Amino acid sequence: MRQRAMIAMALSCRPALLIADEPTTALDVTTQAQILTLMQGLQEELGMAIIFITHDLGVIAQMADYVVVMYLGEVVEMADVDTIFYDPKHPYTRSLLRSIPMLGRKSAQHQTSRLTAIRGAVPDPYSIPKGCPFHPRCPLAFQGVCDTRTPPFLELEGGHKVRCVLYE
Repeated sequence: MRQRAMIAMALSCRPALLIADEPTTALDVTTQAQILTLMQGLQEELGMAIIFITHDLGVIAQMADYVVVMYLGEVVEMADVDTIFYDPKHPYTRSLLRSIPMLGRKSAQHQTSRLTAIRGAVPDPYSIPKGCPFHPRCPLAFQGVCDTRTPPFLELEGGHKVRCVLYE
């Protein structure tokens, strides 16, 4: 009920852009589906763009056209939603997809029935590691490279962008 009221308030001035920060957190599945259906309908009716900020990859799969993956406040990968789910490049994106349960195996990266935890602990956001922010937890990190410099954004095929030394 609270989410619906907040959405109504946000849409009262008919914005061109709605920023929805965790709009379905702590909702049961039925209410979550209703909220997402409502937002999709209003998006079409008003012709507005929606930026979803969420950790819920199910919401991303259902609602997004384009995905920006962030780790510790840094963008590590950007691509259309199908590319992110079926052909992720950054080790964090791959690890993230392998660490969640997926019915029907939506992701090509989720090939085993066991969930995979991302090793290590999330660093203090006030003391972000030098270099790639994911390097302390990355199974593919190169010592002396990933821990010393931030990789540039590289554009791969089809507008897929990744920030990782593996693609230099």
